[in-house]
Amino acid sequence: MTDAKLPLIHKAPVEGLQIHVARTGLAIGDAAWLDRLTDGHIGVFARFNQPLLGLIRHRRPGLVGHLGPMAEEIVAPSIAHGDALRVRIVDLVPEHLANGYPSEVYISVWGDPRHLQPILQAAGLSDPLTDDAPGRFSGLKPAYGS
Repeated sequence: MTDAKLPLIHKAPVEGLQIHVARTGLAIGDAAWLDRLTDGHIGVFARFNQPLLGLIRHRRPGLVGHLGPMAEEIVAPSIAHGDALRVRIVDLVPEHLANGYPSEVYISVWGDPRHLQPILQAAGLSDPLTDDAPGRFSGLKPAYGS
């Protein structure tokens, strides 16, 4: 049995783009993955179109860019513990639609939030679980007023 994945990051921009978005064939909903880069950032990787001999479409893995500091702080504990993350491209703006601005790629990250809890508590965004209601989230109310 596998645990259900919950959203860790709904929408985060990919910084330092290493690609030409329009030429890669990336689309909303494409799968991606995260991994540490040699410079310490967390890199975003995906599969791109790379034509062979100009005719045959071939998909190869490559670096899209890296996460920003806030997104890295959220995802880093899960990567350090080796958790399985579901990463998808949720929005992109190719160069020809950017209207003179840089192109953009956004991702969402889903995973197990148990390593996220200490970060939320340190930021004051989440109350720790109380002993009188083990396993329950403090913000949930019973349905239909019961």
